[in-house]
Amino acid sequence: MKSLARSVLVLASCLWLGSALADPLLIDVRSPQEYAERHLPGAILLPADRIGNEIQQLVPDKSTPIQLYCRTGNRAGEAQRQLQQLGYQQVSNLGSLEQAATVLQLTPQP
Repeated sequence: MKSLARSVLVLASCLWLGSALADPLLIDVRSPQEYAERHLPGAILLPADRIGNEIQQLVPDKSTPIQLYCRTGNRAGEAQRQLQQLGYQQVSNLGSLEQAATVLQLTPQP
């Protein structure tokens, strides 16, 4: 029985560590028009006014790391609060597109 308990504990630890080390999901919370003009490579468009309704379909695992950005950081901050209220545990606001590009060392693309 101790062997089974130890195996379960090891598996749970590996799953937790795997989710903690997973690459963050990058979400652009601006409008579709802003996204079409310029966005970061790999960013998913999910406008701030829809994020609360659509995030659970896109990201069912609430331990998934999520990074948000917008034009100034305001919409990303509001989206961050919404996601935290929904139980998402690892949500960060990268601020503006330019700030996010600097932090992530990415070049915005059309």
